[in-house]
Amino acid sequence: MKKTLFLLLFGAFFGNTAVKAQTSTADPIVLEIGDEKITQSEFMKSFGQANMLTSDATAAEKQKALNEYVDLFVNFRLKIKDAIAEKYDTSSAFQREYNTYRNEVAAPYLIDSDRLEKILHEVYQRNQQAVRASHIMVALPRTPTPDDTLKAYNRAMEIYNKAIVPGADFKRLAIAFSEDPSAKDHLSRQTNTEVKGNGGDLGYFTVFDMVYPFEEAAFNLEIGEISKPVRSEYGYHIVKLFDKISIYGKSSIQHIWVGSLNEKDDTRMLSRINDAYRRLQLGEDFNDVVRNCSEDRSTVPVNGLMENVPIQRMVPEYVKEISKLKVGEYSKPFKTQYGWHIIKLVKKDTIPSFDDMRSFYKQRISRDQRSKQPQDVFVENMKKKYVFEDYFNVNKVAFDELRSYITDSVFKKAWVAPELKHGNTTAFVIGDKSYTVAEFSQYIYKTQKQARPRRQMLDAFYSEVYANFVGDKIVEYANSRLEKDYPDFDDIVKEYRNGLLIFAYNDAKVWSKAILDTAGLKEFYDRECVKRDINDPQQAIYFWGERADVTTMSVIDSNCIDINKVLKIAKKNVLKEGLDRTKITELMMKKVNKKKCSMAKPVFVRNVLVEKNDDQILKPDQFQRGIYTSKTSDGEGYIVLVVKGMKEPCLKSLREARGYYINDYQNYLEAQLIESLKAKYKVVVHQDKIDAITF
Repeated sequence: MKKTLFLLLFGAFFGNTAVKAQTSTADPIVLEIGDEKITQSEFMKSFGQANMLTSDATAAEKQKALNEYVDLFVNFRLKIKDAIAEKYDTSSAFQREYNTYRNEVAAPYLIDSDRLEKILHEVYQRNQQAVRASHIMVALPRTPTPDDTLKAYNRAMEIYNKAIVPGADFKRLAIAFSEDPSAKDHLSRQTNTEVKGNGGDLGYFTVFDMVYPFEEAAFNLEIGEISKPVRSEYGYHIVKLFDKISIYGKSSIQHIWVGSLNEKDDTRMLSRINDAYRRLQLGEDFNDVVRNCSEDRSTVPVNGLMENVPIQRMVPEYVKEISKLKVGEYSKPFKTQYGWHIIKLVKKDTIPSFDDMRSFYKQRISRDQRSKQPQDVFVENMKKKYVFEDYFNVNKVAFDELRSYITDSVFKKAWVAPELKHGNTTAFVIGDKSYTVAEFSQYIYKTQKQARPRRQMLDAFYSEVYANFVGDKIVEYANSRLEKDYPDFDDIVKEYRNGLLIFAYNDAKVWSKAILDTAGLKEFYDRECVKRDINDPQQAIYFWGERADVTTMSVIDSNCIDINKVLKIAKKNVLKEGLDRTKITELMMKKVNKKKCSMAKPVFVRNVLVEKNDDQILKPDQFQRGIYTSKTSDGEGYIVLVVKGMKEPCLKSLREARGYYINDYQNYLEAQLIESLKAKYKVVVHQDKIDAITF
């Protein structure tokens, strides 16, 4: 908690507000700290980030603030200098935390932000719609060969040409040719029963519900249009769009259902649903009509209610009707393959604002193919910015040598990088950095994953992994140049780095040391406590005021001990004899009425010292020797307060004032530290140059 708060305050102190000093073309040296020379522009940048001056500050106020800041700046830079000298920035904890933060700040710089923004807005628009589409799929193996791919594509084109013939029945084509098992009637593995095929109809879906290439095809079609074969990880899809509606999220509805999965008597069903609709039209309550007419026995007990159902789990006709209704409205009778229905809209989600959805979309995008687009555009831009030279087709001897070592073991995560004769040959160059074929070999070794092996795929794998190698290294190169290329990025991470350094340094030299150095703290207390003046109001925290010496005798339940018995113990054994709390507790426990009290220990005794300004235990008129009573907070029991006497004001012990003395000890250690740093690193303040600054 202390660390987080410190870094927040550090960021606020060394923030991003600028104050421009009026200077000549020269940039004079205003401070010298060890071997560092601080220019006026550097000092004023820091001052501008830290100062709290109002816009109407006078020249005198500005100069005063400037002079006061000199000490703050010098102390800060002395600590940074010494922290680096003592290698605080090399610890694993520091490096881990700094790199985590830097990576977070760097992330937006390492993608194409414009492309990402377009994707996010596109996702937001699609999220407000649902499309109903059918598909015919030509399946591909998980790791297809080029021959597999060509055959599947040609097959898909043959089906596509049949589908676009005027009058063609897409459903019949899906049943006949689709390799998606759900298109045809089939046996359910879970229930071992016959399941009716969907004829390729996938119902309504929205963004993120399908693999990205399929979603992209569906959302870009016009209603009734059929796509050319679209490639996904499952194969090729011919997609036909049937509908596109405005709807978002989940809906709660009440429904009246007439029919069953196997009923053929449409006349009976139609008559019964029309009767239900007439009742509604005549003003009968929807709940009553559900109970009297609906044949869905599972929902009748809850008035036909179906709560928070996503569109993907509804039959398409329900989704279509919901999109037309406002909350409180009900539909006309409509038919599905299961019978006849009337629905009433109870609740419908509304989409939050784009800004509220942004972080959710970014997280979801990171898990599908969309995430590659901003990165790929960024890589292409960096190739132009830093000048990219590819030697893949130039240095064929070296690349062919490495390729000759690639075997199926790479798909089993068992491939070992070989010793290469031509390993030092250049693979590609980006800017002033070149990468070798040997580095490419190591990249293959480190990124290999378990997969289904196919010897015919090795050439394709080799080309693909090289493209990934190039992309990753270009991003890595751009990342290494962020501080040079983007001054704002450099300022942000440098500020955080300095904050981490100062925190670690202060913690070791001052904060934790003051807490852990018990001997040093005791020595400091012994030296300082004799200087305390009880008559100085500003030093009151180091002293106890007049205090009452109190024994509290609490009884949780008044049925357990009669209060008069406790008062006798208080008067005789506490006030007169001064027995300790253990003896008092024993005496009270002997007086417990066991017939009326079920508690094992209904009494509690303690001794406390109560300051006169503390009225939480004693009332103002009770700060004198005597016995007083009060009720417990719940009213079930009582408390007997025995004020045995008053203690005079006195100095607090180290244990009693530990927090105050730790704070003072920290201030002492801070002063000692600064003094030692100024002796270690010579500090020169060019006051004439400071005085000459105007802003």
